[in-house]
Amino acid sequence: MLRQKHTTPSIMQRLVFLILAQLLTTGTCDTNPGPEHEEKHEGNMLDHWNYEDQDWSKDHKLCNGKSQSPINIDTRKTLSDKTLPVITLEGYKLPETESLTLTNNGHTVALLLPDSMSISSGFSQKYVAAQLHFHWGSEITPGSEHTVDGIQFAAEMHVVHYAAKYGSLAEAAQKADGLAVLGVLFQVGPQDNKNYDYIFDKLQDVAEKGVNVHIPGFDINTLLPSQLYHFFRYNGSLTTPPCFQTVTWTVFNETVQISQAQLDKLETSLKTGDRTLDSNFRHVQPLNGRTVFASFSSLASSRRIVPKEDSTESEGDDKSGSESGESGIYSNNRVDGSYFTLGDMLATIFGILFGCTALAFVIYVMKQRKRQRSNTETGQKVIYKPAATTEA
Repeated sequence: MLRQKHTTPSIMQRLVFLILAQLLTTGTCDTNPGPEHEEKHEGNMLDHWNYEDQDWSKDHKLCNGKSQSPINIDTRKTLSDKTLPVITLEGYKLPETESLTLTNNGHTVALLLPDSMSISSGFSQKYVAAQLHFHWGSEITPGSEHTVDGIQFAAEMHVVHYAAKYGSLAEAAQKADGLAVLGVLFQVGPQDNKNYDYIFDKLQDVAEKGVNVHIPGFDINTLLPSQLYHFFRYNGSLTTPPCFQTVTWTVFNETVQISQAQLDKLETSLKTGDRTLDSNFRHVQPLNGRTVFASFSSLASSRRIVPKEDSTESEGDDKSGSESGESGIYSNNRVDGSYFTLGDMLATIFGILFGCTALAFVIYVMKQRKRQRSNTETGQKVIYKPAATTEA
């Protein structure tokens, strides 16, 4: 007798998903640490860290490692590697019959993802989706974890995947090649991003720590930038205790826009204990000689973070994206949603100088012609004077 395929997770599956959701946000995935991890496990100690005091290495020694995340991505020092394979996602378009669990675990809001979702190419192995979660700031500070050329963005989303060969998120978290996380940076735009309503409209329902709600499946692709082929890549760590240095990070160059109202929901809707859950981002960590790769142009002048709404190129027509369409180092000077780059400013300056020089030359020529006409009209004559001669 054939078993019918169920799209709604069982109670046991949901419990497993809830446990997996703790990986990047509470550190409770550390179920079988080796002797090198000497974290204390009395009670629920791994859950007793916070973002106010980020000296986590006192209890979690790996948090003081040499390959920690997040980092500042200095675009002038990234190394171009156009051979990095394009990321291909499978199973991201979920049917409405797929029930997803949204949870407030006290450190973030996380959406648990089914293992039918995966990164099928872009790495040397397959990575299975586990969950996605967010980091944000407050009314007085932005809240992305990664920064680009020192610029901190409004918020950041992480989509967590684990290497399929290890069978589980908890097992993969401690393996050198165990995790792959997609990082999405947010900017504030003029309109709501309807793709995020599935999550943001439910934040009030998970306001209290430990509360879960179920939402229908939707196309997770719509939460990501359209240009998945432009990204930064480096080796790093979890951005929360126990800070395992087992993450291959992919931070997309293209940002996603949400409205100020949507950002306000993130910053004010959730609680942890008796306080508002906000500013849940880790400070940037030292690079310590690591190389950050870029999947696009190697020229420093061709680095730029671009908002999703400004992107009109398709992958097949991406000839200017890495050549001229991304010219200029990222600048935060916005005019009607666009960005002035260093190349733009230099071109403007040289254009003005050239124009001034050309104008001065025209004025000079006109004055010389006027002087010649004046000399002709007054009858001035040139008198030839032979040079004096000397005898040998």
